[in-house]
Amino acid sequence: MKKPILFSLILVSHLVFGQCDGRYQDEIFSDISKTTVEYTDIYDWSSSDSGLDMDIYQAEGDTAINRPLIIFAHGGVYVAGNKDNQAMISLCEAFAKRGYVTASIQYRLTSLINLSLPNASEILTQTVVNSISDMKAAIRFFRKDFSENGNTYGINPEQIFVGGYSAGAVTAVHLSAVDSDDIPDDLQEFFDNAGGIEGNSGNEGYSSDVIGAISLAGAIQSLAFFDADDEPIVSLHSTDDNTVSYECDNALGNDAFPILCGSGEIHSTLETLGIQNDLYTFNSGGHAIPITGISETAAPFISDFLYNIICETVSVNDISVSTKTNIYPNPASETLNIDNHMGGDKILIFDNFGRKVMESEIRGLHSKILVSSLNDGLYHLQIFNQSGLLSNKRFVKTNFN
Repeated sequence: MKKPILFSLILVSHLVFGQCDGRYQDEIFSDISKTTVEYTDIYDWSSSDSGLDMDIYQAEGDTAINRPLIIFAHGGVYVAGNKDNQAMISLCEAFAKRGYVTASIQYRLTSLINLSLPNASEILTQTVVNSISDMKAAIRFFRKDFSENGNTYGINPEQIFVGGYSAGAVTAVHLSAVDSDDIPDDLQEFFDNAGGIEGNSGNEGYSSDVIGAISLAGAIQSLAFFDADDEPIVSLHSTDDNTVSYECDNALGNDAFPILCGSGEIHSTLETLGIQNDLYTFNSGGHAIPITGISETAAPFISDFLYNIICETVSVNDISVSTKTNIYPNPASETLNIDNHMGGDKILIFDNFGRKVMESEIRGLHSKILVSSLNDGLYHLQIFNQSGLLSNKRFVKTNFN
């Protein structure tokens, strides 16, 4: 999906107006409010629940009116789950405490019985495409409110992310990556049934573009959907996930279901294409590990990635300067590689208590730091020049043995 035209200008506006001071990376609020709204009445959640609803989370006492928005979708193999399951609540609250506006949506599902039918693969594919249509309607709901109702929720309409867990992550990744010219002939009918690339779930006349996707144990139907101008993606996934493979395999390991390519293959493709990305790989824990301990692992890792999209500063006089800093592997056990296109003189590493544990000079665009002597845990890597801080990244040091 093509980046919004105003993306570079938005980055500069954050430099000028200082909207990121103390926001978006660490929890700065404690109390969260939730509002439930119907974002479309075109489709129903169930026979007894008309329309599709979403829960919108905001920090109480937050007076900012230009906040990034994250729209999350729950998991459940497209047959179960709801907007108010605990994982969605935890994700929404964790990011609302950091100053985001967050939302958890209902989207259309199918039935477990349908997944036992001979055409289960086709039914599941259509359900995925329907969910993309629904999530796009939720995006447009906020932009419509911004334009017509005075921005009830205090969002920045040019800074919208989508994300989810499991099935919800599959929806978010496809929404972010798939353009009309990406759709192969064998999938065109499914999109036509759902109203085309923009869907028919409501709130027409507004953009459904996003500036990034968050994937917790997610996947994509085809790696060919990715183009060099696609949006950044951040993921968490375990190599032993038997529900949504870390590599490429049939969903649920069932030959009756479509093949999906998980985070391992996705991020290898994104690296090849030069798309900004980051991947947290678990070596055990299965499908649910990305949503286990959200406040300790997922939220800090994701917020660091999003912060660098929203808040990395660029020179007002030199918008073309790249602000990208990548560190890998993450987690790291021996050596941490740093691809730095921001300049700077030195690298400092702090532990999670704010103690400086390591210092190194910048050596060109690519640096390596030996981290094997560090204790296991979360660390902050900061790049400085003579004027001050240029970049702040987080990484996890772990002993894989």
